[in-house]
Amino acid sequence: MFLAHDAVHVWQTSLHTSAACRDRFYATLAPDERARAERFRFPEHRARFIAAHGALRDILSRYLNLPADQLAFSTNPHGKPALADPDHVWLQFNLSHSGDLALIAVARAHPVGIDVEQMIPPDDFPRLVEQFFSANENAAFRALPASRRAAAFFAGWTRKEAYVKALGTGVSLPLDRFDVTMDPDAPARLLADRRHPHNVGTWSLHTFTPAQNYIATLAIATPHPTLTFLTASF
Repeated sequence: MFLAHDAVHVWQTSLHTSAACRDRFYATLAPDERARAERFRFPEHRARFIAAHGALRDILSRYLNLPADQLAFSTNPHGKPALADPDHVWLQFNLSHSGDLALIAVARAHPVGIDVEQMIPPDDFPRLVEQFFSANENAAFRALPASRRAAAFFAGWTRKEAYVKALGTGVSLPLDRFDVTMDPDAPARLLADRRHPHNVGTWSLHTFTPAQNYIATLAIATPHPTLTFLTASF
């Protein structure tokens, strides 16, 4: 499958799969992935993990023209996965899943991150904003009408998570060290990064609604990507 230099393919798939599909996906997983799947206490969580990671392997295999079970992954010191083969590092990807939905972002050479959340507001979301978001984001959050704050929480959360996942820095970049737009009706933007200030002009954020009651954000290290949304059915 062809992927142009500034293109990003965003794949969407349901984690509701048949038993036959899960068995096929399970057979493609590496031993460490199977071990992670078996550690889930509840069968539905195990099934979602197998579906998400099996779908990731299936989709990446289409770009590399390799069987899904031949893909090998590595992780950086902060846990971000990548393809282990040096000949395959051009294929950047990121996986996120919530509820029954998985999103997989695929790009050429540009670091990419994606986050999807089912919009079920936690009871303490204002406290989470106060605790984890920056002072500027807290001010923007409080300036919004109370009726918009739950949506703002999810908009801000997915924007921040997607950016951190794309950077691959994990918790080494605290969430309060950079600012994103909080207004759910405003364009997604990286407003400031006090550790990597040059990223403000070179990165882009894109918030979208993949399904009813879900919100997602894509972050990528290029200012003007071409986005293509695709659906994978298994």
